[in-house]
This record gives sequence, structure tokens and C-alpha cells, in this order.
Amino acid sequence: MQATSPIRFMWQVFIGFGVALVYGLAGAALIYAVSGYADTREFLQMYIGTFNVLVTLGLAVGTALMIRSSQHLIPDTIEAAFAPEPLPKDYIENKQRYFSLRRTIVFASELIVLGFVIFHFCRFPLTGLGEALMLLAGCLQWGLASYVGRKIRYAGMMLHSLQGVKVTRNLFKERELDVLNTYVQMVSILTIIGVYLGVRSYYGAPFAYDTFLGRSAQVFLIMPAIIATPVLLIFNFFPREVLRKIYEKSIDIKLEELHEEMKDEALSPFEKKLRLMEFDKMYREQLRYSLQLTLSDLPIGITIIIMVLEPLIRG
Repeated sequence: MQATSPIRFMWQVFIGFGVALVYGLAGAALIYAVSGYADTREFLQMYIGTFNVLVTLGLAVGTALMIRSSQHLIPDTIEAAFAPEPLPKDYIENKQRYFSLRRTIVFASELIVLGFVIFHFCRFPLTGLGEALMLLAGCLQWGLASYVGRKIRYAGMMLHSLQGVKVTRNLFKERELDVLNTYVQMVSILTIIGVYLGVRSYYGAPFAYDTFLGRSAQVFLIMPAIIATPVLLIFNFFPREVLRKIYEKSIDIKLEELHEEMKDEALSPFEKKLRLMEFDKMYREQLRYSLQLTLSDLPIGITIIIMVLEPLIRG
């Protein structure tokens, strides 16, 4: 299986910012043609500065593009590692849900409608076409976030289904599943940044709050963080446990192979046992080192917590 280049992921994020920039400029041109200079300037100030839509929409589009282009990486890696052995039924079912276009459309539609309702009660402080374009951009971010979140959810469930899978060869030797851990880290960090900036930008933004709910509608703007937090925490840390169990089974297979190889060697039973213990310790330490929760991982969890608490503290 050919690995996906991180440079490609980087360019997809840049493309996301490009899409957000084109959306803003095209919207400004349309408003200028309909309403004139003053409304155009007000829209651009809100889009680029006040609501930070250029950045948050760009991250949402870029993350969704990255997920879309690399969605085969997890199932392809898993199936290449365990072929030709059959995979669990739960894995097959979750893979079908993972690739289901119908589920994607339904879930995205639900989140877009929810976002529309929340933004309607908060109301962007613009009128006419400018308000409509800001509302569309906000709803689009919710729809893209739902797409990313759904993919993360079922990717995690596919990995979860492998806990009891039968391992028939040494996958630890070539670290055949390490790409999963790297991919999880990369997707988690980018998604955390996107959700954090989105919540922080909208929660502190000067919405009109002139509906019957008043400023109490502000609390709904933190909903993306509340929804994303448990998903991201589990998705970021849980795959390590699955990989650890699979690699431990691989190490057991390697030790059995070494035990068979030493049967014909002129060594005493004690020497053979000692050598097996040395190999076992070496492999376990390598595994622990490669998958351990290091200090470099702590900012991820801290960021998630701050993402939820900071708007409440600032409010």
C-alpha cells in the first residue's frame, strides 16, 4: 500500500484556505454589485476579522478534504496487515458505515439544520445578502465538521473491533500498523485546532441576539466543542491500546519462532530460557517506547479541555 505524503495533506489545508478566500471575495463582489461599497466593507470586516470566518471555514474545508482524500488509509492498512485472515463482523459493519454516503448526507443535513437554527437565534449583525452569506458559511462549517466527526467516529470503531482479532504473523517487526497511530495524531490535532478556533471565534463574536431568546442563545455556540470533545479524546488515545494489544500478540509469535529455532542449538534449558527472556524484554521495551503516552502528547488533551472551558471562563 502506498503511503500518503504529509505534503499532500498540507496542500489540502492550503486549498481549504483558498476556498474560504474565494468564497469571501466572491460574496463581497456580489454584495458590491447589489448593495454598494458600504455593505461590502462591512461584510468583509465581519468575514475576515470580527467572526474570523476566513480562518475557521478554511480549516473546516481543508480538514474535510484531507479526510476525504485519505479515507482509505485506515481500512487499507488494516486489511493489508491481516490478509488473508477474515476480519471481525463488527469491523465489516463499521467499514460499511464509514463509507456510507447516505449516512454522511443525513448526518451533515441534521447538523446544518441545527447550525441554521442556532445562528438564526443568535443572528449575524448584517442585513440582506451579507447576512445570508455569513449564515451560509456558518452552516457549511457545521456540515463539514459533521463529516469529519462521523469519519473519526467510525474509524475509531473499526480500530476498536480489532481488539480480539487473531494475529498470525509478526506485525511488529516492520511496524505495519504504525501509520494508523501517526494518522490519528495528525487528524486529531488538526480537528482540535479547527473546533477550538471555531468555537472561540463565534462564542465571543458580536451577534445581534435580538430574537426572543436574547443573549441566552450564546450558550448553543459552544455545542460543537461539547460534541467533539469525547470523540476526539477517545480517537486520539484509544488506538494506542488497540495497537499495543496487536503488537503484543505479534511479539508472542516472534518468541514462539525463536523458541523453535533454538531447539536444535547446543544450549542448556536455562540458557534458552534466559535468551527468550532477553528478547521478550527488548521487544516489550521497544513497544512501550513507541506507543507510550509521552509529555509531548499532553498538550492535545490540555487543548481539548481549554477548548471547552475557555469560552465559559471568558463569558
